[in-house]
Amino acid sequence: MRSERFFLRSPNINVCFRIIIDAKIDKSTFEEAIGNVCKRHPFLNCSIEIDDDNNAFYIPNNCKVAIEYYQSEEMPDWQIWHTKSDGIPFDFIAGPMARICVIVDNKQTEIIVLGHHIIGDGIGYLNLSRDILLALDNKLDTTAQIPPPNNEFIKENKLGLLQYLFAKILNKEWEKTRFRFSEEEYQSFFLEYRKNFTSAYYFNTIAEKDLIKIKEMCKEENISVNEIFSAAFARAFYTGKDIRVGIAVNTRSELKTKPHDCMCNYLSGVLAKIKLSPKNDFTSDIKKVAKLTRKQLNNINKRHLVVNFLNVFDNDLIESIMYASYGNFKSPVSKKIGSLISKKSDKKTLGITNLGSYELNNYDSFKLLDMQFIAPALPSNILSVCVITVNNKLNICLRYNLNELDTNNVINIYNKAISFLF
Repeated sequence: MRSERFFLRSPNINVCFRIIIDAKIDKSTFEEAIGNVCKRHPFLNCSIEIDDDNNAFYIPNNCKVAIEYYQSEEMPDWQIWHTKSDGIPFDFIAGPMARICVIVDNKQTEIIVLGHHIIGDGIGYLNLSRDILLALDNKLDTTAQIPPPNNEFIKENKLGLLQYLFAKILNKEWEKTRFRFSEEEYQSFFLEYRKNFTSAYYFNTIAEKDLIKIKEMCKEENISVNEIFSAAFARAFYTGKDIRVGIAVNTRSELKTKPHDCMCNYLSGVLAKIKLSPKNDFTSDIKKVAKLTRKQLNNINKRHLVVNFLNVFDNDLIESIMYASYGNFKSPVSKKIGSLISKKSDKKTLGITNLGSYELNNYDSFKLLDMQFIAPALPSNILSVCVITVNNKLNICLRYNLNELDTNNVINIYNKAISFLF
C-alpha cells in the first residue's frame, strides 16, 4: 500500500497517546500484549520502502516495536521521555514507525504511544491505544485489521482546474533541477529543524458537569462541540488580524471499503479564514465560525483538497517542501509550495483536531483513569488544539512552539477560550 509523501518527510508529524490505568503491569505481560496487538495492527511493526521512482510503500517486516520500561522513580515525568523520543527521527528503512514507553509505580501504569503519522492518524492511534488496553485485559481479537486503499472514496472528487494546472506547471519547472535527498540529509535536516521548533504542551480537563453545560449551549445554538471550541479559541487567539482556522477531517466513513478499526492515515483537512470583530458577542462569533467551517466541510472537494493537491505533485518535489521552507534548500519551485506553510507569523494557523467522544470502561483487570491525545504540530500551526472526550471527561492539549509562544501566553489563551463557554 502506497504511503502519503508529505507526511513521510515532515520533521514534526508524530502522534501521541498517553494512557493511565489503575494497575501495575509487569514487563513480560506488556510485551506479550504488544505482540498480540501487532497481529491485529501490522502497521505497528512495519517499515517504509522507497522505490527507484521515490514512491514509498508500507512493508510488514515484523521488526520489534521499541518499548522502554521504567519505574516511576526512574522516569518521574512522562514528558521527559516524550520530548527526548519525539526529537529522534524514525528510521524509515529499518522500522518500526512507533515507540512505546511504560512507566510503573505501586498503584498505576502509564503507557505512552508515540508514532509517525505515516502509519496512523489520530483515530488510527486511538484504535491502537484501545486495543493495547484490550490486550492487557485478555480480550483482544487479533484478527488483522488491513487498511483499504486510501484513494477509494464513495463519492468521486477531483482537484480544481486552476489548482491542477498550478501543480503541473511547478512539476515541469521542477523537472529541470530535480533533486533527491539521502537518508543522511533527512536526518541532518530533522535535527536542524528541531533546534528551531521545540514543542511544548499545556494540558487541562473539562469535567463531566461542565461538559454537559457546553453541550447544552451547542444544542441551543445548533452547533457542534467542534464548532464551539473552534470559535472559542479563535476569539481567544484573535490579535486584530484575520484568523486562519485549520480543522482536521477524518475521511474513514467515506471509503468504499469499511476500514473497521485499522490504523493507517485517512486524514484531510479544511482551512477557513475568519474575520472577527471585538465588537461582536461570542454567539455571533460562533455562528460565523460554524458557517464558514461548514461551507468547507460540506464540500467534498474542499474536504479532500489537501490530499488531492499534494498527490498531483512530483514525489521529489513534495519531499523538498520542508527543506526549502525550514532548511537550506534554495529551490525556487520548492519555496513556492513552501509558502503555503510559511513560518511568517501572518501566515500562521490555529489548528483544531477533535477526535470525538468515547466510552472506554469495560475492563475486568483495571480501570482506565485517563487518556490524553497529542496531535501533530504542523509547522504552519502556531497553536494546535487537541481534543478527546473519554468516559465523559474532555481532555485538551495545547501544543505550541516554545520559540514562538511562551507558556504564560498559552495558558492565558486557554483560560480566555474556556471563559467564553461558561
